[in-house]
Amino acid sequence: MIKNYAVVFPGQGVQGIGMSRDLYGKYPQAAHTLDYACQILGIPLKTIMFDGTENELNRISLTQLAVFVSNMMVYDAIKDAVGEKPLFAAGHSLGEYCALCASGSLSFEDSLKLVASRGRIMEENCPEGAMAAVIGMRTMDISDLCKSITESGQLVEAVNFNSRKQTVISGTAEGIEAFKARAAGKGRIIPLKTAGPFHSSLMRKSQEVFAPELDKIYFSDPAFPVVSNVTAKGSTKSSDIVAALKTQIASPVQWVASVEYMASRGAEMFVECAEKSVLSSMIKNISPETQAISVMVLIGDGESAWRKI
Repeated sequence: MIKNYAVVFPGQGVQGIGMSRDLYGKYPQAAHTLDYACQILGIPLKTIMFDGTENELNRISLTQLAVFVSNMMVYDAIKDAVGEKPLFAAGHSLGEYCALCASGSLSFEDSLKLVASRGRIMEENCPEGAMAAVIGMRTMDISDLCKSITESGQLVEAVNFNSRKQTVISGTAEGIEAFKARAAGKGRIIPLKTAGPFHSSLMRKSQEVFAPELDKIYFSDPAFPVVSNVTAKGSTKSSDIVAALKTQIASPVQWVASVEYMASRGAEMFVECAEKSVLSSMIKNISPETQAISVMVLIGDGESAWRKI
């Protein structure tokens, strides 16, 4: 039985054709999750995930649904066997909706409705822009450079504080290029393949359009604290959760602070539920004294993840 652990879920970026096919074939609980999602949504999500095209899967609206369902397939495959409930749940960007579903704050059906609305609204209102990962620069230096470039007329902002080594910037394409030029020799700048300038202030239109959708859904108080991307604090109050979600789309993801919050309050292990291992390496960098494991790495040979853990 696992004790003193947090369950974590990544967001966009883990998608790919064939995602969750093996999980679907090996774990009845996971297969039920995907089949039920297809029934609720009324679209052939399984076909899109297993045999679709990259262009189709990479549409924001479909990417978000596929990643949410895939993450929940992993969680549903192991949750009953794990036994002890988590100390915390957290998700990176879109993954926060998986954390809310896992905690019982949102039903699976309502989670799907919100993720579908979120993806559609972001797709319809997404401005042009770009993102890049910055590796090897101090967070303060990144923020100062972003501020200087923005003041000169090209917006660029630090938006994902992923680890002590990596921060993601987002903004106009010109702003990203200006950052690359001025940061030359100070760190590695890696362009990211994204559909827009996510989590920057350029996403405020999407955020404003999506906010009323949150008021249409019933949120319960979660069974265990869910750590917000925006505040980097855990909450068991549904009102606090909704308030933070209303600003999430155009706010930075405070992942470093979120992991530190959970580790400082007793989380000794972080269990990543996703098709690919993304967050585990970040967590090891942020909190080396804790253990971070990816469920999909553990169950790669078909053995039950909880037995390996």
